[in-house]
Amino acid sequence: MDNLKTVEGKVKAVLQKNEDARNDDMVLYLALCNLYLKNAGTMPLAEIMTRHKELGLPSFESVGRTRRKLQEKYPELLGSTRVRRLRTAGEKAYRKYAKES
Repeated sequence: MDNLKTVEGKVKAVLQKNEDARNDDMVLYLALCNLYLKNAGTMPLAEIMTRHKELGLPSFESVGRTRRKLQEKYPELLGSTRVRRLRTAGEKAYRKYAKES
């Protein structure tokens, strides 16, 4: 639980400072990796993804979930109107897909 609180605090800090991270989970994850690891941006993606636990990085999925939770709680951290519309459309499409499967 403490680890999730730490992730939440770091994700919130990134969202507050970086508007691009509000709109794109990949940008958010890179910014977060750079908080956890000096020079993470220079590491090969494959190394970050396959060694994230060993490197002490949160999972990509945890970061996305945390972003959604924070954006629900703090509307000022929401992405742009365009991105919100795209996410809503994507959610509707996924719900339809899930019901059909």
